[in-house]
Order: sequence, then structure tokens, then C-alpha cells
Amino acid sequence: MSTEPQTMARAGRPLPSAYDPVAKTLHWLMALAILMLIGLGLYMTAQPPSLRTYRLFDMHKAVGLSLMVLAVLRLGWRLYRPAPPMLTEGARPWELWLAHIVHVALYALMIAIPVVGWVGASASGLPMTFFGLLPIPALLDPSKPLQEIALSLHGWLNKLFMVVILLHVAGALKRHFITRDATLRRMLPFGSTRT
Repeated sequence: MSTEPQTMARAGRPLPSAYDPVAKTLHWLMALAILMLIGLGLYMTAQPPSLRTYRLFDMHKAVGLSLMVLAVLRLGWRLYRPAPPMLTEGARPWELWLAHIVHVALYALMIAIPVVGWVGASASGLPMTFFGLLPIPALLDPSKPLQEIALSLHGWLNKLFMVVILLHVAGALKRHFITRDATLRRMLPFGSTRT
């Protein structure tokens, strides 16, 4: 297959040959939120209990919920404005299959991890705020057993998320440096949109 833009119809509209500015902005905002969550999560869990640590946890929850909202917005935008077709030249079938699975897993985890964390935080009975500005409602009554289950699951899902992120980044770099197609460039904020 050629790497030239492919015109395919979805919902009566042709697919674009590059990602639009809204899709790029949401992608990189989500990437920034993920980096913040990883750094904050590693740092805050190594701190002794204190008011400052509690505030770090509160910030972690707010950024996590922000990521979830961004992921939902990104999915909504993708339904409204479909992504350009995947560039397939030079890719093996299993690589295309893996890329699809990784994308599905990324979105699923960006929604599931904050929800599970929210359940765990709600079960703790501690108040939560959105960056200290708005209260975040608890999803359920305090429950120590449920808190432990949810926070353990939150941790395991985060480990899986790290693997999925590494696969996503490795795939993008492989397509850029080895396959040498425009997969990475067309998502860069100021990169070429030529495919």
C-alpha cells in the first residue's frame, strides 16, 4: 500500500490525511497530564504522611480526573472528526494489530484508572477537591476493604499503563526512524502534516 493520503469514507465524510489542531492539542495535553501523574505519583507515595502529602494526593486526583475528561473529549472529537488512516507501508500485519490494541488500551486505561482511583479515594472517606477550587463528590460511602481493593487495582492498572505507553512510544519511534513514514510527524504540534 502507498503512504499517500488515502481517501476513505466514514459517516459520509472523507478521512483527513493529517491530524487536526484540536486532536493534536488534546493528544499533547493528555501526554502532559500523564507525565505529571507519573511524576507526582512516584514522588507523593515516597513521602511521609503530612498535610503537604495530602495536598499532593489531592492534586494527583484532580490531574487524574482532568486526564479522564480529556480522554473522553478526545474520543468524542475522534467520532466527530475521524483520525487519518493508518500508514501501512512497511508495517507487518502484527504491528498494525498491536498498534490498534495499544490505542484501545490507552483510551480504556485513561478512563478506567481515574475511575478506580476515584472509587478508592471515595472509599477512604477523605474529602477531595478539584485543585482546591471545587469539591469532588464521593462515589460511595467509606469502606476500608473496598478502598484497599480499589487502590491495589489502581496500582496494577498503572503498571499496565506504563507498559502500554512504552509500546505506544516505541511504535511511534520505530515508524519515524526505521520505517521512516509520517506517523509521528503528523501528530507533532508543529510537525509536517504530509503523509
